Amino acid sequence: MEPIISIEFMYRQKKYFALVRIKDKHSFTEYHVTIMNGALEQKLYGNHIFVEDDGELVIGPIPEKEAGQLRLTVGMALCRHYNKPYSSKKTA
Repeated sequence: MEPIISIEFMYRQKKYFALVRIKDKHSFTEYHVTIMNGALEQKLYGNHIFVEDDGELVIGPIPEKEAGQLRLTVGMALCRHYNKPYSSKKTA
């Protein structure tokens, strides 16, 4: 069974929560985020997977407009939860 954690984050002066499913791939780890708010979950749709590569959480690529702001906010909350550095490099 895949581990699941809960994180909280602030977005536009409101507190939200998300569940994160952790998938251990052989050479990296994926974090699949589900926001516990329907409207925000729709905005993040297609941009909900974060990858940890070489000990860094890869936040990029960041989409434009609100989806980008939301992905960055959630990614930073994930970094804070695990006390990990982040990068914006693209993964293969």
